[in-house]
Amino acid sequence: MEQFFAELLERTSEVPVLWGYSLVFFIAWLENIFPPIPGDVLIVFAGYLAAIGSMSLLPVIIFSILGGTLGFMCMYYAGRYGGARLLESRAMRWLPNESISRVQDWIRSRGYIVVAANRFLSGARTVIAFTVGMTRMKPLPVGFLAFLSATVWVTLITVLGYILGEEWERLVTYLSRYGQLISAIILLFLGWQLYKAIRRFRKKV
Repeated sequence: MEQFFAELLERTSEVPVLWGYSLVFFIAWLENIFPPIPGDVLIVFAGYLAAIGSMSLLPVIIFSILGGTLGFMCMYYAGRYGGARLLESRAMRWLPNESISRVQDWIRSRGYIVVAANRFLSGARTVIAFTVGMTRMKPLPVGFLAFLSATVWVTLITVLGYILGEEWERLVTYLSRYGQLISAIILLFLGWQLYKAIRRFRKKV
């Protein structure tokens, strides 16, 4: 999948320039909807393409930011209007209501900080957007903070891809290790929270 999108980006010099930036926008948007899409890798690659003249740096950054922000807000609204139904479904009935309430309370108290950091939390962006939507946090501040987070992160990795040029894959390696570390920390945190929820449940039985 990564190779497929990379080849599409690489061919942007053969098509009208707006199509290339539209592809960058689409990739940045789709990453939030379908997390297996390696959005960061492809944005770094777009930075490299800007370095060799196939694209321009500023439009790459702008379209990536807009796509990432819109994708985040799409998942936010999916959680806002579909999250309650998901919790009421049979697949989620095993979750204790008390634990769900605790998570929602935690998100409400710290949610804006989490949204502001979401672009730096590889692998959790979709879950963050959906969960924040479920708690029905105000869309305007959520959208602004998602935009701000995307602006900082996208600018950083695109410029680094531009600076590194042909050695852009070095940055991808570091991003991969960073993503694995963040995912491990998140899984440990969720595992600990689940363990505490099970212990509380057993004490009540």
